[in-house]
This record gives sequence, C-alpha cells and structure tokens, in this order.
Amino acid sequence: MMADFVVPRHSAVMERLRRRIELFRRHHTGCENRYDSTAMERLEMERQQTFALHQRCLQTKAKRSNKHRQPPAAASADPAGQRGTGGGGTSAELADGGSGTPGEQSRNSTLIAVGLWEMSHDASVELMT
Repeated sequence: MMADFVVPRHSAVMERLRRRIELFRRHHTGCENRYDSTAMERLEMERQQTFALHQRCLQTKAKRSNKHRQPPAAASADPAGQRGTGGGGTSAELADGGSGTPGEQSRNSTLIAVGLWEMSHDASVELMT
C-alpha cells in the first residue's frame, strides 16, 4: 500500500522549482514594467494638477486684491455719493468686508488648496494599491 507511493527524483523536483521561479520572475518583471510606465504618467498628472491648483489659488488671490481696491476707487469716482453721508468707513473697513483680514483670507485659500491637493494625492495612492 505504501509501496505504491513513488518519490520523484531530485533532478525532476529541482527542474519544476526552476520553471516555477522563472514564471514568477517573468510575471514580476512584467508587473514592474507596467508600474514604472504608469508611475511616470501619474507623476506628470499630479504635477499638472498641482500647477493648475496653484494658478487657481493665485487667480483667486488676485481677484480678491482687485476687489478690495475697487470700493475706494468707486467712492472717489463719485465724489457726491458717500462723502457727505458718513457711512463710507476707512479703506481697511471696506477691505475687511466682515469676512476676515486679507491675511486670513490668504491663509484660508492656502488651506483649501492644501486640502484639495491632499485629496487628489490620496486618490492617486488608492489607484496604486
């Protein structure tokens, strides 16, 4: 009963192991090549998204600074408008607008930009796994 069991020769076992290791090596090389090619594409996409986000942040900042400059200019363009009413306020009060100082607004824009970058980065990390 136990004599029916035949032990394969050592060379046959080693040959099967060599073939199996070679298959794993080929598979790994193929996967590594695919990963390397997509890693460069992914890096370039992240770079473009970061640049676009930075540009949007700068544009928003420029719009805000232009917005804060316009109310005093509009008041000076219409001399009879608000000078005599006493409701104009200082330029700092007009620039504040109740939504925080320009420094706070800049900080908020930066925090939003960092949050968006982190979300896009987390999404790209999920794609890798």
